[in-house]
Amino acid sequence: MNSGVGRLRAAVEQLGRSGVVGIALLGFAVAFYFSAVAPLATELASLRTEADDLQQRLQPGGLGGPKGTPAEQLATFYAFFPPPQSSPDWLGKINAAARAKGLVLRSGEYKLERSADQKLARYQITLPVVGSYAQIRGFVGQVLADVPAAALEEITLRRESVSNPTLEARIRLTLYLRSA
Repeated sequence: MNSGVGRLRAAVEQLGRSGVVGIALLGFAVAFYFSAVAPLATELASLRTEADDLQQRLQPGGLGGPKGTPAEQLATFYAFFPPPQSSPDWLGKINAAARAKGLVLRSGEYKLERSADQKLARYQITLPVVGSYAQIRGFVGQVLADVPAAALEEITLRRESVSNPTLEARIRLTLYLRSA
């Protein structure tokens, strides 16, 4: 054991301070490469692959390009919207979003607009809501995430005074449904 330590000490003395610093810097450079540079190179390669895939989808007739005739594409578009008889389920999701954000929906105005010549019916929902800005914003965000056929048409915010954190909001949503 002592002979190994002695040989190491002799090698360090032969290298000198500059040699020891050089070996330490070389070790640091290798460690830095494997801990910082190599992972970033891998991430860069995956991002380039993802960018190429997205670029290909943007090309006409690419992976995400339109499929079928224009009439088939239009039929697929209208098939996205829920049927009118499912409106209670969607209203339940809106109510659940309000409860999840700590809001109470006491009353609201509901109006179904149908036209014989249109393929979509509009179910307008106007809700008065009282709560904090964060609650109202979270509620609107959750509704738009949970109800994909809903659109935010209007939101009006009112506050009694600057010091009051409670807002009165009037939110108008439109739920688009397939016409019967």
